[in-house]
Amino acid sequence: MGEDEPVFTPTDFVRYVAKLRNIPVEAIKVPERLVFTYQTRTYEHAKNLINGKPVDWWIYGERQPLYIGLFNNVDVGLGCFWIGAPAVAMTLEEAIACGARKIVEVGVSGGLQSFLKPGDTIVVTEAIRDEGTSYHYFPPEVWVESSERLRKIFIEQLQRFGIGHHVGAVWSTDGVYRETLGKFRRFRDAGVLAVNMETSAVFAVAKYRKVEAASVQVISDILSESGWLQAFGQQVVRESAKKSVEIALEAISRS
Repeated sequence: MGEDEPVFTPTDFVRYVAKLRNIPVEAIKVPERLVFTYQTRTYEHAKNLINGKPVDWWIYGERQPLYIGLFNNVDVGLGCFWIGAPAVAMTLEEAIACGARKIVEVGVSGGLQSFLKPGDTIVVTEAIRDEGTSYHYFPPEVWVESSERLRKIFIEQLQRFGIGHHVGAVWSTDGVYRETLGKFRRFRDAGVLAVNMETSAVFAVAKYRKVEAASVQVISDILSESGWLQAFGQQVVRESAKKSVEIALEAISRS
């Protein structure tokens, strides 16, 4: 084992789950198409759309549920993952080890640009790495981006359904209460659209494991020079998140 090799891997975890459940390792699998979100309401809406059934062997149970169903007659996995870069990276690693290859994240983000408003939709092109998890996968100079192919399919579906959207970069940080004025100004002036906690880690894991990942974000709050506007509970945000996960299912079923 080389110095840079992990002591244990996601595949080791899968073997552990199989042993724990007393089932063959081959039974520990998920569809190659996976959509996941962090919001319970969004997840429940999508679960109904795919007529989802729980994955019996999934070790996290309803604390972090994983369901499998059909959308457009295509097998789709659906997860409601824990927030934050370390948590989503760990779970995504395990899902990839079980067969996920085409992955769409549906999340919420804080808007950095003055033209954004709560409920707006962003299709992410790349993520600025300001969290710690991605640095265990790549050195600082490596950029992490969405799958261009998945992103194009997603935009095509948004256009098909007449849904307005923005396309651009997000900033991902694990220091929620250290989103300083200096950082806000720097990323805003660079044209970065929004800030969240996870997307750069999602893209880093996908890049490292050589699978496709895309992300759509709904603006749930707004950062500005004068402070912070919270809109998490607004109906427009909830409805936009539901529509975004619908489009995610449409897009991934065509990928």
